[in-house]
Amino acid sequence: MDLLALLRKEAITVRRNLGLILVLLVVLPGGIVAGTAVFEQTIPRDVPVGVVAEGDATDDDVAIAEAGLVAFATPIEYDSSADAREALQREEVYLVVSVPSDVMVEGNEANVTVVSDHAFVPFEEPVNESIGLAASEFDQAVPADVSVDHERVGEPRSLSEFLVPTGLFAFVTLYALVYLPYQVRSERLVLDRLQTESRLETVVASKLLFYGGALIIPAAVVAAVTTWFGYDVAVLSPATFAVLGLTFWYLAAIGLAVLFTLGLRQSALFVNLGLALAVFGLSSLVYPVGFFSTSQRTIARALPTHYSAITTRSTMLRDTSASLYADYLLWLAATALVSLVVLQLALVVYQRRR
Repeated sequence: MDLLALLRKEAITVRRNLGLILVLLVVLPGGIVAGTAVFEQTIPRDVPVGVVAEGDATDDDVAIAEAGLVAFATPIEYDSSADAREALQREEVYLVVSVPSDVMVEGNEANVTVVSDHAFVPFEEPVNESIGLAASEFDQAVPADVSVDHERVGEPRSLSEFLVPTGLFAFVTLYALVYLPYQVRSERLVLDRLQTESRLETVVASKLLFYGGALIIPAAVVAAVTTWFGYDVAVLSPATFAVLGLTFWYLAAIGLAVLFTLGLRQSALFVNLGLALAVFGLSSLVYPVGFFSTSQRTIARALPTHYSAITTRSTMLRDTSASLYADYLLWLAATALVSLVVLQLALVVYQRRR
């Protein structure tokens, strides 16, 4: 049985389970978007903040500024304002503080500029409090008279708009890690017959291609619902599809690898559900990375799902070039490749046990 015939078989399977498919691909993603409307605000407490010297600012000026920030943030130094603002868009930091020169001169008027990104809405409310706290800390720490200006970059966003990429990412995670393995396991009794007509690898490849392509449907539903709500979210952009596709393939490959390693047993589905919950809990999907603890920041930045969430949010909410996230995309592509290799090894193990 060739690949085209297997894809036709998947279409027939979908027709037989049309009710479930409609709930999964239409009702669930639409409901996820609608559910974002109930959120009003959330307040993070501690985030990485970029610090950059402005003009002739000395190391002492920067050190004093950092001392004023540690009460509510983790300062990270950058060599230039351009580098710091790139880090802001890449969500490496969530504020940029430009430190002027002569803050140590008594009576001198020093203007500190704090830059935030409209696209990261959960930090919009507390940033105003943070600026007030920063101004107070600076006044106590330096002899100069310090004023703080707040500059916001990007288009203004609502929290509901911000949560749309997060909801879509959560859907893809469950779809790839839980539903696809469930679908494969439901056909375990016919897998042996399929292997007499085609290689198991081809059967699995047809699953990945068919259900990966089917993501167009929930993406279109999300786009329609966001348009209806009046949200300005680029759900159907090529960059968004690229990120979602890579995310689906590496998560689906991992989910199927677990399934075949455990011999298609039901316990594999619970393992995959646990993996999905771990992704939600450890990837810093909503709050700034490092909000909970230093260890949380380390774990999040080690997970490809963290970068999937950032790039999904960025392609949908930020008007920036994909080249800004090129290393993130390469990381996702490499993860997808490694995951497919792991899946191949799992298939070998499964076939040897038969």
